[in-house]
Amino acid sequence: MKAMSKQYRVLSLDLHDTVVWDTREIVDAQYEVRWNVLARGLRTAGGSRPSSEQLRKARDALYADLRSQGRPIESVPVTTQVESIRRFLGARYDAPMEEVVQSYAEGGLREHPPVFNPEAQALVGFLNQLGFPVVVITDTSRTGSAWKSFLERAGGLQLLDVVASTDVGACKPDRRIFLEAVHRAGVAAAQVLHVGDRWRWDVEGARGSGLGAALYRGLWSRAWDSDAREDEPPDNDASITCLDHLSEVLGLIGFS
Repeated sequence: MKAMSKQYRVLSLDLHDTVVWDTREIVDAQYEVRWNVLARGLRTAGGSRPSSEQLRKARDALYADLRSQGRPIESVPVTTQVESIRRFLGARYDAPMEEVVQSYAEGGLREHPPVFNPEAQALVGFLNQLGFPVVVITDTSRTGSAWKSFLERAGGLQLLDVVASTDVGACKPDRRIFLEAVHRAGVAAAQVLHVGDRWRWDVEGARGSGLGAALYRGLWSRAWDSDAREDEPPDNDASITCLDHLSEVLGLIGFS
């Protein structure tokens, strides 16, 4: 494969349903681990560990408060998530706060990992050999560092960075999360190509932030959340680049 004249100097990939995919059962199992992390790291006023039911009530209260503000949980820093749950319970930390927050951010990934998309592993592995930088952008309730550690350890992906909504305080399609990725990459926005599975969040968000964009459809059959296909692109927009395989990205970033 030879290099061509390249417009793009950095590839940005969406995480869920692009690099990895999961199921409701996987996500639920991950949260069970995260509740256990908080149960070990907190003590109620009576000195006992909070139960799963108490933790869920605290989480539901946090979600209700965020809904009243029009904010998704993925836009809230993980430290704030844990602190909100702790305050609702009237609990204290039984370990250093930083350790509890980090364990909560990482909880469940090792025990119940999402499934790696082999196309993404092949693409990133090839670009790693060429020294072509890859970043990941994700809406998540975890930290970017938790995801980066997992993706590199479990998936063998060498990434420039993982930009998480919790770390930025904004979710896709907000410009802030895309421009944070551009900033960390150290290039102009027009030199970054973002590839993701959601039309409004990934394609419109990236293009509205000055990045190039392409829509990846290869894992659409794996999507299990109810709104995953509500934002399919208009049929008459000839400017949309749609991909059924991530190997097609190579032509877009200047390799043939």
